Formats: sequence, C-alpha cells, structure tokens
Amino acid sequence: MNRLIAPLVLTIALALCAACAREHAFEKPPLPVSVQPVASVAATSGEQAALATRYSAVLAPREQVSLAFKVPGYVETVTPSARDKGSRVTKGQVLARLRDADYKARLAQAKSTLDEARATLALAKRDQERNSKLINGQVISRSEFDRTQERLEVAQAKAAQAQAALEQAEINLRDATLVSPMDAMVVRRDVEHGTLVNQGTVAFVLVDLTSVKAVFGLPDQDIARVSLGNTLGIVCDALAGREFTGIVTAISPSADPKSRTFEVEVTIANPDLSLKDGMIATVRRASAGQRASLAAIPLHALARPASGSDFVVHVLAEKNGKTVAQLRTVSVAGVAGDMVTILSGLTPGEQVITRGSTLATDGQEVRVIK
Repeated sequence: MNRLIAPLVLTIALALCAACAREHAFEKPPLPVSVQPVASVAATSGEQAALATRYSAVLAPREQVSLAFKVPGYVETVTPSARDKGSRVTKGQVLARLRDADYKARLAQAKSTLDEARATLALAKRDQERNSKLINGQVISRSEFDRTQERLEVAQAKAAQAQAALEQAEINLRDATLVSPMDAMVVRRDVEHGTLVNQGTVAFVLVDLTSVKAVFGLPDQDIARVSLGNTLGIVCDALAGREFTGIVTAISPSADPKSRTFEVEVTIANPDLSLKDGMIATVRRASAGQRASLAAIPLHALARPASGSDFVVHVLAEKNGKTVAQLRTVSVAGVAGDMVTILSGLTPGEQVITRGSTLATDGQEVRVIK
C-alpha cells in the first residue's frame, strides 16, 4: 500500500511544480526605461502666437472723405498732382476749380445791390432825424413821422438782406474751388476738364492711411477680455513676416443683430503706408492660458500612434504600489534642436520616459535604469 501511495504523491508534487513554473513564466518582468524630468523653457514669439486667440479683420483708413462741389458749374482745371490714384495731397491744396465767371458776376451784382441799399438807408436815416425835430416842434403830423420811421426800417431790412446776399455770393465763389481738408491720398477722381457738375457731385475720394483701423467681430464670451487701450498683434498674409501692434480705440456697445458679435476697432500706425485699405488681417489676442514659459522634453521621447494623428508620451506614475508607464496625449508648440516644446499635456517636473517609450504600453510596469 505504501508502495502505491509514494509514487502518487510524487506525481502530484511534480504536477504542482510544473504548474507553478508555467505561472511564473507568463509574468512579464518590468520594462527597463530611462526617464528625464520635463523642463521649463521660455516661450518664443511664435509659440506665444500659437497660444493666442485669432480673429479675422478688414483694414480700413483712419479717415476717408468724399469731396463734392457745393455749387454747380463746368470744371475748368484739375490740379495735375491730384489726377492719379495714389497721388499724395496736402491740407489746403487746390484739387479742382470750376469756371467762376458767373460767380464773380453775381458777386459784383451783390456788391452793387448792397451799395444801393446802404445809400437808401442813409437817406432814410437823414429823413428820420429831420422829422424827429419837426415832430417835436409840431411842424409835421404824427402820421407823416410814422411813415418816415417805416421807410427807415424797410431800408435797414433791405440793407441787411443785401449784406447776406453778398456774403453768400462770396461763399459760392470760394466753393467753386475744391481744396483738400487734410494730408491724404487720392483713391478716386470722378471729374475731368470740362465736366458739368451739379451741387453735391463727388469729385474726389481721399483717405488718410498714416494709420489704419482693423475692424473685427468679438463674440460675447470674449468681450469682457478686451478694453479700450489694450494692445493687440496684427498680421497680414500680404505682408508675410511682419507683425504690427494696434491699440483698441473703439468697442461697440451693442452686438450686431445678425452675427451677434461686438464690433471692435483697433488702430495701427502705418508710417510707411505698407498697410492698404481693404487688406485682410488677423488680429491676435493673448488667451487666458498664454504663458511666458512652456514644458520641454527630448524629441525622441515623442511618439505618434498608428491609429491617430496626435503626439503621445509616457510618464512615470504609481499604481497599486508599482511604477508604471502612463500614456499622455500632448500638443506640440515647436521644435528647437533636439528638444520639443509642449503647449498642453505635461507639467514641468514630471518624469517622462525617454528610452523605452516606444515599447511601453499604458499601465505597464516599468523599471527605471540609468
């Protein structure tokens, strides 16, 4: 009996040992990895721009004026320096003149009428003064004196009317000459020599481009983050490589009923006139998350899974008392040498796996080696 039991016990023991051996064979050992702490570096201007909120804007002149004749007539001259689009004109410069012979004749007539009215007024004054003495001596009747006084008042009214007519004739003569109200650039000219213009006919359109306005719509959730006097960055696709600084000079108090956005106006200095009316610009506003520094890791710590377009890294983490690799999706800001800056997903000081990252899986136990 004992001879039968002994082999059976031996067989069971051997089977148990084999099972234990198989169990230990399926346990993966910790993956050896190298790590490096996430560094903190100063953000470049390009990386700061990547953190900014962008709005599309249209550039407009600081000031635009449509010049029209206030009086009708034939255009007699157009100043040569104001003939072409893009011509620069100065404040007070004559741009065009109407034939003014008619206006000079009307002015002369107004002067003659005024002289006549003044003479009549002088005669009425003398009659009134003489009759004032006669009425006191009871030489003339009261009714005759009243008629003298009435003639004086009529003469005074006609003299005042003639004076106003003279002043209007002088204004009309001056308005026959069109002058620039500011230093500006000609963007449109609609008259030629000999053109018959009516009152209100637009002859020139002038713009002041020494500074321009970028006008864009701001959604209501962002309106509280912008105030008058704030500085914003502006870039134009047409002027690649240049960035301009503008000052917020106006914010609409009410939203557009269709777009539900608030119109914001940014004024940009344009001394070299490189910014043009109608250019499309991008306005950059620093977002709440913008930082002066960014996280940085070695370039070889970055990986991109086959199933996605986002970059990932593995960082050290503790789980159930074990050191494991934790998968983390990151947003890349830029590359400088063998380092890459990270917009989001990592915090300076965290331990990122540099060697062994491509072999690690999320949650896998790892062992840090030198």
